[in-house]
Formats: sequence, C-alpha cells, structure tokens
Amino acid sequence: MSRQLGLAAFAAAVLLPIAPSSHAQAVEPPGPAPTLDQVVAIALQHNPDVVLARLNAESMRGEQRIARALPNPQLQSAPNQPWQYTITMPLDITPQRLLRTRAAARGSSAALDDAVDAEREVRFAARQAFLDVLLAERQRDLANERRDTFEQLLRADSARLVAGDIPPREVTKAELEEARAAADVARADGQVHAARLALQLIMGIASPDTGFRVAGELVYRAVDLPLDSLSQLATGRADVRAAAERVAQTKALDGLATASLFPLPVLTFSHSAQVFPRGDLFTFGTRNSIGVGFTFPLFYFNGGERQVARAAAAEARLDVQRLDARVANDVATALDAYRSTRMLSERYQSGLLARARDVLQTAQYAYRTGAVSLLELLDAIATYSDTRADYYAAVHDYWVAVYALARATGREWVL
Repeated sequence: MSRQLGLAAFAAAVLLPIAPSSHAQAVEPPGPAPTLDQVVAIALQHNPDVVLARLNAESMRGEQRIARALPNPQLQSAPNQPWQYTITMPLDITPQRLLRTRAAARGSSAALDDAVDAEREVRFAARQAFLDVLLAERQRDLANERRDTFEQLLRADSARLVAGDIPPREVTKAELEEARAAADVARADGQVHAARLALQLIMGIASPDTGFRVAGELVYRAVDLPLDSLSQLATGRADVRAAAERVAQTKALDGLATASLFPLPVLTFSHSAQVFPRGDLFTFGTRNSIGVGFTFPLFYFNGGERQVARAAAAEARLDVQRLDARVANDVATALDAYRSTRMLSERYQSGLLARARDVLQTAQYAYRTGAVSLLELLDAIATYSDTRADYYAAVHDYWVAVYALARATGREWVL
C-alpha cells in the first residue's frame, strides 16, 4: 500500500483534538453481520471442498459395505434333461475376504480423515479471509479519515490564504494531498469489496455481495501456546493419519493380489426330477446332488495386480515421507511468524501508537501557531498514519499466525 494510503491514519481533523483511544475498534452491529465463529461454521457446512470430501467419505463407506457383503447365490434351471434346479454359492471364507475387507476399511478410514483435513484447511482459509476483511475495512476507515482531514485542512488554508497568512503554494499542496486521499479511498473501497467476495467464496455463498459485512475487531490479545510440543502434536494431524491408513491399505491390497492365486471354492446344490442311481457319487440314490468347483491360475497369475499393489505401496510410503517434511515446515513457518508478529504487536501496544499521536498533536499545535511548515505537519500526519496502519497489519498478521499454528498442528488454541 502506498504511503499516501498510509496517511489515512488519524481519527480527528488536523485542527481538532485526537480521540483518546487511537486503536479502539467500532464493532459491527449484530444481526446480519456474522462473527468469526459463525463464518467458520457456515464455511464448514457449505464450502465445496468440505462437501466433496464428505461425499467421498460416504462413497468409501459404501465401498466398504460392498467389500463386506457376502456373494448372492445363483439359481439355475435346465429343462428336459430331465428338469434340474441348481443353486451355486461361492464360499467367501478365504483369506481374500479378510484382506479385501481390511483394504476397504483402511480406505474408508483414510477418506474420513481426508474430510477432517479438508475442514482443517477450510477453517484456516475462512479465518484468514475474515481477518482480511477486517483489515481492509480498517484501512478504508483510515483512508476516509485522511480524506476528511485534508478537506478540513484545505478549507482552513484557503481561509488563511485569503487573509494573507500563507503563500498560495501551501494551498496547492493541501489540495494535492486531498486529491490523493480521495483516490486512496476509492482504492480502499475496491480492496474491501475484493476481500468480502473472497470470504463469501470460501463460505460457499452462491450469490456473493460486495455489501456483505462481518462483526469483529482487530485487537491484539496474547494467546498462550505449548510452543515446545507443537511439532509432536502435529503428528496427529488428519492428513498424517490418512497417509498412514493408505500405507496399511496398500499392504492389504498387496496381500489380496497374492491371496487371489488361491482358488475360491464354489459349492453347488442340484435337485433333479429324476432319481440318481444309488451308487453315484454325491447323490446317494436321491434326486439331490452336491458339487464343488473352483477357479485356478492357469493362464494368468495376477502379476499385474501385484505390480500395481507394489507401486501403490511405494507411493504411499513416499507420501508419508513428504508429508512428514511438510508438517515440520508448516509448524516451523507458523511458529516463526507467530513469534515475530506477537513481538511487533506488543511493541505497538506498549507505546508506539501513543508516541506517534503525541508527535502529531505537537505538530498540529505548532502549525496553528505558524511554528512549523505544512510539509512538517504532513510528515507528522504520515508518521501517525503509517503507525496506525502498520499496527492493524501487525495484529492481522498475528492472528493469522495463531490460526496458522492451529492449522499446522491440527489443534485448536483459541477459544
């Protein structure tokens, strides 16, 4: 943001006293303006990424039901041979069933963890977008204040010019600053609209509106975190669990490809209109007979399935290694940002804002008495303006870092 937009800093007119609380925030009115928690709740319910992840988990639960299901029997009829009725039942009690159901269960668990992980990402995205809206609105407020300030300054200097107290160049300079401030307001409006639209996109709102408002403040508040154990806590993230489940799933699929080499027995029960001879095997002189069949590897030995399973297992292990590195990087990056933004926010809170306000008040008084020039007053305005704008940016970055630590560890730290 330009220095001119940063000049949108101080809350009172240049010839009027400054408000006593320079960093106090005006809370949005309740009602249609949602709070941060409400925004997150809406996003978790309607965000397309979360919805798709939940649908995929539902699909995988269906796949698990399919894997657990027992095969249905086959009923056949052969006329005039004489009439025969045959029921065929695959005996699905082999290791194939155990490994098949195990692989499906692992896949279903991984899909559920994927849905939880999608919620983790969307929760952070919604929080960051919410903070972006607050920051854009605060900076627009500062831009409006700056424009109003220069409008009042221009009116006052115009009167002083008529009285012969200041040269024309002072009025020209004030007029130029007022025009720049008006342009800054227009740019700030565009930034607010863009931030609001981005937030509504994450929330899954079908018809986003640039007039969408939120209720919240950009205020620093210390959050205590278990900094020494963050890396250990991050190992329980949902995406880490999902990766481990997929490694186990590929092991089960590899075993299933090998177990499929063993024949699956099929039991057949037949009933005939003709009585079988008493000496026939499996008939015992009745109209009923029992048979057993199976398929056996003769032309194909499941080499493709085993090759695919081995490649999938190697890929799953590689994903685990890559994810471990990503988790460590997420925690380290978020922790560094948290420490730096917390230190900066505390420095602003400890007196930087007050000192910048005092400098401006002194410059205002000196300008009214003619002790300083317009350029010196503008410099004081810029200093106070930049200080307030940087404070809001620091508080915004601090909360983003806090929520980034929640995303990096998969734990919630802010109640």
